[in-house]
Amino acid sequence: MNKFRGSTMYAIEVNNLKKYYPKKIPFPLRKIEWVEAVKGISFKVKKGELFGLLGPNGAGKTTTIKMLTTLLEPTDGSARILGYDIRENTREIRRRINLVAEGERTLYWRLSGYENLKYFARIYYVSKEEERERIEFLLKLVGLWEKRNDLVMNYSRGMKQRLAIAKALVNDPEVLFLDEPTLGLDVQSSIFVREFVRKLVDEQGKTVLLTTHYMAEAEQLCDRIAIIDHGKIIALDTPDNLKKLVMDEDVVEIRLKGNVPEEIPWRLAIVERDVESNFTVLRGTVDEEELPKVVEWLVRRKAKIISVEQKEPTLEDVFIRLTGRGLRD
Repeated sequence: MNKFRGSTMYAIEVNNLKKYYPKKIPFPLRKIEWVEAVKGISFKVKKGELFGLLGPNGAGKTTTIKMLTTLLEPTDGSARILGYDIRENTREIRRRINLVAEGERTLYWRLSGYENLKYFARIYYVSKEEERERIEFLLKLVGLWEKRNDLVMNYSRGMKQRLAIAKALVNDPEVLFLDEPTLGLDVQSSIFVREFVRKLVDEQGKTVLLTTHYMAEAEQLCDRIAIIDHGKIIALDTPDNLKKLVMDEDVVEIRLKGNVPEEIPWRLAIVERDVESNFTVLRGTVDEEELPKVVEWLVRRKAKIISVEQKEPTLEDVFIRLTGRGLRD
C-alpha cells in the first residue's frame, strides 16, 4: 500500500484547510493585506456520496474545489483524496478525479464534440482500443451523439455543459467535482444535469462533490450538505436534519412593494428584489405574536404589503437563521 494512503472509507478528507490571498493596497500606502478566502474548514465525504457545498458567491466554494483538485496550493491545513495527500500526490489524484469548472472555457469551440472528447481521451492515455467505444458511450449518455460532428461553438449553453460533463467522465474518475454545474442554464438543461448527476452516484457509484448557491438544487440532489459562509462551514448535515433547525418555528414569506431597509430588526432577510418594479420578498422565522409588529414596521416605512404567507421550512430558512441574511447576498 502507498505510504501516503489514508482511510479507504472516505473519498475526501479535509482537515482545517485554509487559503489566504495577498491583496495589494495601491500608492500611497503600498502595503499588502491578506484576504482569507477559506478559514479552516473540515469535512469528510464517503465513497459513493453526493456531497454539496452550499453558499453565496464569495463564500469560498470555488477556492475549496480548486485546492481539492490540486489547482491551488493551500495556505494551511491538509486534505486527502482517495487517501492521497493533495500536496504530495498530485499526479495520483489527477488520474483518479475530474472537474467541471464553472465559468471557464474548458472546451475547444472550434472542434466538434467528438473531436473534443478524442483530444481529452488522449490526454488521459485512454487506449485507442477503448477510445472510440468510450466516446460513443459518453456522447450517447449526455444526449449529444446526434450532434457529435457539430462544432462546439454552435452548441447551446446547455449542450456545452453536457459536453463538459462528458469530458470530465472520459477518464472514468472515481471522484467528480462540479462547480456550480447548472449556473446560467435554462430550466430544461438544469433538470437534465441534476438528474444525470444523481444517476452517476446511484447507478455508477461515483463520488460527487458539487458547489451551488441554489437551495432547491442542494436539497434535491445532495445526500449531505455543508453550508459555507465567509470561508467557514457553519452547518453540515443531511437536508432533512438541517431543516429541523427551523422545523418548530413559523416560517413567513412577505411580498411587498416599496422601499425596505436592508437591516430588519427580526429574523427576516430579503430573498428577492426587483429594483425596477420596486418588488421585494422577505422571508424568515417570525413568531405569531411578533408578526403584527413586523407588518406595522413595514407600513410605517410606506411599504405596500401584497401578501403574507406561512411556508414550509427550506434550506433558505436555515441559512437565514444561521446568518441573519438571505443567500442572495
